[in-house]
Order: sequence, then structure tokens, then C-alpha cells
Amino acid sequence: MRAQNIDVSPGSVALIRTGTARYWGANGSDHTKIGQHDSSGIGLKAAKWLVEQKGALMIGSDTSGLEYVPPKPEDSQAMGGSFNPVHVYLLTEQGVHILEFNNLEQLAADRAYEFAYILSTNAIRGTVAGTALRPIALR
Repeated sequence: MRAQNIDVSPGSVALIRTGTARYWGANGSDHTKIGQHDSSGIGLKAAKWLVEQKGALMIGSDTSGLEYVPPKPEDSQAMGGSFNPVHVYLLTEQGVHILEFNNLEQLAADRAYEFAYILSTNAIRGTVAGTALRPIALR
């Protein structure tokens, strides 16, 4: 964040690019590289910092799970032995939504580090979680 001269303001959506999305190609995916990179992400300390210190409203990444796998033992213990302690903390304790599988490659290429993030839902009756969303970034 220092290199881009940006900060997270209260009410912001924090998106973390690990580079994993570049291996999900339109003409096929490199599953070996996805497997090597998809477990990267944030830990409980970073999640707490984004929410408690910065006031992030939603947190997302370009991976399938946002948090790194396997979790640190102390993170898992802090959340009752959970395999995904960041999910438990964000969703259950804080009510902070998690956004996964964001394609952030074009934003990174354009050096778009701050933008209006518009998130629209698909009209699928009865859907409550795990649904496809339509994010839009406007600069």
C-alpha cells in the first residue's frame, strides 16, 4: 500500500491481488500453477487489522479462499480450531463479506489502486450465499 500511496478508509472494500487469477485462462487453466498459488492469502492478524483498524466493509482476493492454507495454528486455535479462521472471524464475528475469485489483473496492469467498487447481484431466487456476483470498478 505504501508503494501505491493508498490507504484503506472506513467503509472501503479491500481487494488483495496475489496473481493467482492469471492462471485461470479463457482458453483453459494451468491447474499446476493454480495449485501452487491458490493457497496464498491473508491471515487472521491482517483480517483484524483491515476490519478493526481500517474499517474495511468487505475483503476480497483473486484466490478461491482469501486466506492462506493451512492456517497458522494460533489463528486456528483463536477461532475454535477452525480450518478457515479468517472466514469465521470475518463472516461470523464481524459480518464482513468475503469476495473470492476476483479477476484483478487488468486493474493491476492499469495501476488502478483506488476506484468505485460496484457490486451487483444476479437475480436468482432463493440464493443466500455462494452466488456469482457482477463487480464493476469505475475510476
